Amino acid sequence: AAAPGSTSNGPVGLLPTRTRIRMLSARMQRWLLPVLWPVLAVSLRLAPPFSASRAPAPMLSVPGSSLRSTFEAALVLQRAGDADAALERYELFLQAARSLGTQVPPESFAEVLVNMGTIHAKRGDVSRAKQLFSEALDAREMGTAHLNLALLELSAASRGGG
Repeated sequence: AAAPGSTSNGPVGLLPTRTRIRMLSARMQRWLLPVLWPVLAVSLRLAPPFSASRAPAPMLSVPGSSLRSTFEAALVLQRAGDADAALERYELFLQAARSLGTQVPPESFAEVLVNMGTIHAKRGDVSRAKQLFSEALDAREMGTAHLNLALLELSAASRGGG
């Protein structure tokens, strides 16, 4: 018999992340999905996701406007259900922030990317949502991005598409 935490091919930790998520999905879907699905449903239905419920990270001013005000406007639009306008504001934020380079904290990039990913996930554009959550993780390790990626994988697996 295999030791706990291992497979016939070796320790689970050596498997690719996608394979580990599928194994998790196959084994624990019966109890994990009913617990996590409401969390995913809330994060997709109510914008922004979990991380944006806290105060936004400090953001720098840009001549003529402010990154903070651009972010806050996008957040208000997202919460009001105007996803298109919110995405436009988030894109403006990303353009301005990228032009400033390292002056913008990585958590600001990550939070915006997670919020954009949430909008795309809500619209059913799962591949774009996953891409944005991954970009957020490239900017900064963020539990929300990891959770949303895992929930999207579990959701796909529960529908038989994962």
